[in-house]
Amino acid sequence: MKHISIIVYDGVLSTAVSNTVSLLMSTNESALKKGLPIPFNIELIGVQHKTVQSNLPLQFICHKTISEKFKTDVVIIPPMNTDPEHIDILLKQNNVLIHWIKERYLEKVQLISLCTGAYFLAESGLLDHIPATSHWGAIEDLQKRYPKIDFKPDHVVTQSNAIITGGGGFSSLNAMLYFIEQNTGKEISIELSKFYALDYGRTSQRVFTVFSGQRLHDDDEIHKAQRYIETKFKTDIRVEQIADEVNMSRRNFIRRFKNATHLNPIEYIQRVKVEAAKKAFETGEKNIADVTYSMGYNDLKTFRTVFKRITGLTPADYRNKFKGHEI
Repeated sequence: MKHISIIVYDGVLSTAVSNTVSLLMSTNESALKKGLPIPFNIELIGVQHKTVQSNLPLQFICHKTISEKFKTDVVIIPPMNTDPEHIDILLKQNNVLIHWIKERYLEKVQLISLCTGAYFLAESGLLDHIPATSHWGAIEDLQKRYPKIDFKPDHVVTQSNAIITGGGGFSSLNAMLYFIEQNTGKEISIELSKFYALDYGRTSQRVFTVFSGQRLHDDDEIHKAQRYIETKFKTDIRVEQIADEVNMSRRNFIRRFKNATHLNPIEYIQRVKVEAAKKAFETGEKNIADVTYSMGYNDLKTFRTVFKRITGLTPADYRNKFKGHEI
């Protein structure tokens, strides 16, 4: 039986903790029904105190705190609120947790971060030079804070040796399914995915990503270029045209743009166009050709190729997925 430590810190997202506990307890119940040994001993572990206030008017009563001596096999780090100031405060308040995580890693304990729980692993340095994922909305900030980490924004799960990271929101539960399958087999993992209505085997969170413009940089000229793109994207906009707007050579502009946004200008233009197209489909536009031409594309094939590369779905599939609830 593996001892599972779920870390509970002040401000932790309560639903992430409760959902993780539920999934692991259901794993134990499923194993018991099949006549198999119970795989997990699950405990909530506080940082400073056993009674911990979550992000909601809800407190968790923990079994232990990290100051106590105990053996564990797996440490799970649930997510936090992603407001930048809130993150800085939480990381500072939980500095002792970050050191504790590093000590556990040296003891060969498996580490799992869910969603924005990746901030704690990133701050520890344990993610340097390995693939990692998190909530798509936090990736830009994470990339800026921790440039040594090989972030995979589209991935739902990454694993490098004893470290697993999970994607955003409820998609991070796929990381738990992945872990459960590794420890109990495919049958129980699939059974749980059906019971909890989780998308078994999902590998990408691209379809849920909202492109917000990669603004976390200090290059004023590139900010100006981004604003220009976002007002002209429905036209046949050219890289040379944008470079002229900010008084740069084409080569220098491309270099500075990519340094600031992690995208080249053409990729950025495509993402702006696709984000606008997604909004059109989400708000009820049904005619794909109309959306294509309104985004400045001259042919459906090119638009379809770009749209699918960025979202993971064809325009028709995306439109149908987000067309609204039908009863």
